Amino acid sequence: MIEVEVKLPLYRRSLTEKALIGLGFKAGDLIRESDIYFNSDFHDFIQSDEALRVRTSENLSKRTSRIYLTYKGRKVDNVSMTREELETELADGDTAVRILKALGYQSMFHVNKLRQLYHGDNLTACVDQVEDLGSFLELEVIVKDESQREEALDRIEQILKGIGSDMTETTRISYLGMLMRKAGLLQAP
Repeated sequence: MIEVEVKLPLYRRSLTEKALIGLGFKAGDLIRESDIYFNSDFHDFIQSDEALRVRTSENLSKRTSRIYLTYKGRKVDNVSMTREELETELADGDTAVRILKALGYQSMFHVNKLRQLYHGDNLTACVDQVEDLGSFLELEVIVKDESQREEALDRIEQILKGIGSDMTETTRISYLGMLMRKAGLLQAP
């Protein structure tokens, strides 16, 4: 599967959430996500613009918790965060972290966020409050293959226009990349 995604920094979060509801989005669950990202000497995920993480996802609305191992491939275009995403649920996150470390992966950064989900017509809007970074809107569509990417991007662009923004205001930098830049470990392009 391919995750077609754009990320927009938010300066007036409440107005964005009202605009989403005005466009027909329905508020979903409130989620707390804690991600541990990994890198290694034999596969530099930062250099290759990929990601390997273990995510703990706590659904605060339903009082449930799940853990996932996720691989994110390279971005496939120059305008969005679109990339292949492979994910599987884990029974034990601590053991998964220990396995990755035993295989030579090093844990790098932790990314923690509170995410309010909004759903509308096969599109998910995530209003995120990211620890040490601020608020962001992610608009996501999951498609089966590359042939559906342009149509998904067009839909996302229409939503951006509907909330008073456009693609020029989005960023292609991941939360991990933002935190690394903030710590002085990664330079801006």
